[in-house]
Amino acid sequence: MNHTIQSLTLSQVNKHSFLRNEFVMMPFHELAEKIQADSGFHFKNKFYAVLILKDAEGSIVIDDREFNVKPGKFFFINYNQVYHFKDIQCNDGNVLMFTKSFYNYVYTGNKMIKSDTALNDVAPFIKLSDENLADLAQTYDELQNEYFKSRLLRKEIICLLLKVFVLKYIRNSNKKNHINRSVDHKKQIINEFSNLVNQHFKDLKTTSQYASKLNLTANYLNALIKESLDISAGQLIKNRVILEAERLLLHTTLSVTQISSELGFNDNSHFGKYFKSAMKYSPNQYRLLKTKSEI
Repeated sequence: MNHTIQSLTLSQVNKHSFLRNEFVMMPFHELAEKIQADSGFHFKNKFYAVLILKDAEGSIVIDDREFNVKPGKFFFINYNQVYHFKDIQCNDGNVLMFTKSFYNYVYTGNKMIKSDTALNDVAPFIKLSDENLADLAQTYDELQNEYFKSRLLRKEIICLLLKVFVLKYIRNSNKKNHINRSVDHKKQIINEFSNLVNQHFKDLKTTSQYASKLNLTANYLNALIKESLDISAGQLIKNRVILEAERLLLHTTLSVTQISSELGFNDNSHFGKYFKSAMKYSPNQYRLLKTKSEI
């Protein structure tokens, strides 16, 4: 089957919500019907999505990882992650979808819960105990209650409840370092660098190019990234390029030459060497290997 990646915006998912371009809640089966979950399409969202699957089975493939669906599991799909559903059957489930701008609509003064810190590296799923499931479900019900009733300050209250929901998700994940992470000037530079890499990785592939945009020296930027993330700035850039290459190899039927061009490589052999140095396989070998293992 030929695969294509289809980008989705919230207005495509729901045209009738009063916040359709920013925040949408709906039953999972409605989303599955709208995006033709069994059609073979692979999707890339221009928003965050939380899948709350109370009674479901099957699996979800997010980038290069496949996750089994089980009752009580919540899934988080970040901006631009490529995903598709495999043999999904859901009798009871909901979807919560929102944009970065809506999440930041109410600024609380706490930098820890801005979208570029709280949501930068959220765990792809959490499996909750009955007690924690009830706690998170209560916040979801409060969100739903506000969402479906037209009342004064509805948008502001939904935004604040959304922040509570996200923080509870993070608290129940294994990535508890989010709670204690300090946000200072250095952290701001790292976030700006990461955002720039996400925007320009197809065109800019050297540390000096990003340092110039940040008005820093390449040596200082590299030292800062190395100190905070334990990898070089160049490696972070390369990791982002390789991640996109994996997405295109696994979720599309584009040729390696087409993928090379899409990622900004003028020389196909250069792309092949670049990819192999990171993954130990050529792009074609990697695609064949992953296809055989049905990842």
